[in-house]
Amino acid sequence: MMKFYIVTPAYNALHWLQGCVRSIADQVCDGIEVHHHVQDGASTDGTPAWLEAWQQQHADTPGYKLTFESVPDAGLYDAINIAWKKMPDDADITAHLNSDEQYLPGALAAVAAEMTNRPDIDMAIASYMVLDKNCRYICHRRPPFPLRTISRVICQIITCSCFHRADVFRQKKVFFDASYKSLADVVFFYDMLLTSPKILRMPEIFASLFVLTGSNVSWSDETKKDKTRLYDTLPAYLTSMCPLFVKWNNITLLLSDFMNKSPREISLYLPGEHQRSVKAIKTPRARWGCRVTGEE
Repeated sequence: MMKFYIVTPAYNALHWLQGCVRSIADQVCDGIEVHHHVQDGASTDGTPAWLEAWQQQHADTPGYKLTFESVPDAGLYDAINIAWKKMPDDADITAHLNSDEQYLPGALAAVAAEMTNRPDIDMAIASYMVLDKNCRYICHRRPPFPLRTISRVICQIITCSCFHRADVFRQKKVFFDASYKSLADVVFFYDMLLTSPKILRMPEIFASLFVLTGSNVSWSDETKKDKTRLYDTLPAYLTSMCPLFVKWNNITLLLSDFMNKSPREISLYLPGEHQRSVKAIKTPRARWGCRVTGEE
């Protein structure tokens, strides 16, 4: 039995959160148990009431548990830290999934199988899909092998497709620097790489999706402030090489995609729906570029 502890930060995001919660709940299967904890920042859009109702409805669901707390916090990353510090002792694998993200069908079972076969692995990173605000496919991305130097200036690991061995995660005690409002991911994964984790790439597994809702933290004005602050702490040669690092990272992503079978459909919870919808992917593409709307 593999026990997952998944944390989700939330604040006035019920429109998207419902799909996130459902996509985690349906991961339960033979050999997979899921404890999902939502750390809500005292939302006023009905999130606490909906979570309480969901919790009651699924109180007796075998292998599944939802817990939540609705209190003020210092933002997205502070909420994740709070939730991770509540991780139960019996968790085997932990991860975090934002409100505007979902796990794809069978994702946790696939991750569990790979990490069971590789008990030496500390972290596993999978592939993911990117959708526009209307839940239309934009592209898919495979995980590159993260390098310390590049990871000082760009985030090579996407949180929605990253999974941590729980006991190792506890030992390392690496958390998000919540003083960053947008680029804490970059700092977090660089700090994690400094601990020399053993990383398993799983480019053939599509574990998750995230939606460009238009209000994503990484697309906010806070990014510019965080980037200035982060770059001020780095040697000038590193910041000057950032465009080159981005190009190198994109090349490795494309090369990884050439070696794997392209996805042909995506199964997700559309806003307000209780069952997954399956959409065909007419033109699979690994190149994101600057596109923010899908064609499918």
